[in-house]
Amino acid sequence: MEISKKLFFIGSGNMAGAIISGLLQSKLVKPENIVCNDVVKEKVIALSERFGIAIAENKAEAIIGSDMIFLSVKPQNMPGVFEEIKQFVKKGAIIISIAAGITTKYIEDSIGKQVAVIRAMPNTPALVLSGATALCKGRFVSEDRLQKVKQLFSAIGKAAIVPEEKFDIITALSGSGPAYVFYLCELMQKAAMEMGLEKETAEAFAVQTIYGSGKMLDITKTPAYLLKEIVKSPNGTTEAALKYFESQNLSSIISNAMQEAVKRSKELSK
Repeated sequence: MEISKKLFFIGSGNMAGAIISGLLQSKLVKPENIVCNDVVKEKVIALSERFGIAIAENKAEAIIGSDMIFLSVKPQNMPGVFEEIKQFVKKGAIIISIAAGITTKYIEDSIGKQVAVIRAMPNTPALVLSGATALCKGRFVSEDRLQKVKQLFSAIGKAAIVPEEKFDIITALSGSGPAYVFYLCELMQKAAMEMGLEKETAEAFAVQTIYGSGKMLDITKTPAYLLKEIVKSPNGTTEAALKYFESQNLSSIISNAMQEAVKRSKELSK
């Protein structure tokens, strides 16, 4: 069942591409009902050719005809975008922002109207319908509209309503989180190859291990710390590796890294 007549994406980066891909796979939106605009013409042309969506040369015209407007540009570019679009945003439209650190109040004040603003923090696994998206609503959003947008993001993974004051933490956890997992996968592959395993086997086994572990967490609903103990046996190989992680204070490294991500998210909101 389609969820919107027209969607307009301002910005055509990786996250916009992931959302568009997921929405089309879920059949909630038809390609001809998605329009995209970007200052980098090559990026928007590539997105159009990939998904069969339209390119908007005129932002004003696209905004007037859209039910949902996705703001998927870099946070530092937001003020310029607001100046371009604020006079054309119609009363019934929903603005959905996926920019880290940009609050709903800031968007409302920048547009200067009682416009429905929903802030979303998705992540790139939306590309394979396995995203995690946090949502919060601005002052002028009804519960019905919030649930409609939640349904949209639920089609590309899991979505939940989260208080806006927690969004910096969500950004560090799930927004940036896929990169942490990809980095771990990269390091596991590299270590195996350095010890003599051929590249193809190292890559295949590292990927399958991470995929299977995530699936096990999801399906069994068993807490991660318990699953870790199931793998570990006394004086075994897993325990040896985990003890080394502990000796190197991996817990603090991860905590400090996420705190840096939270700090940066807060800086972007100023």
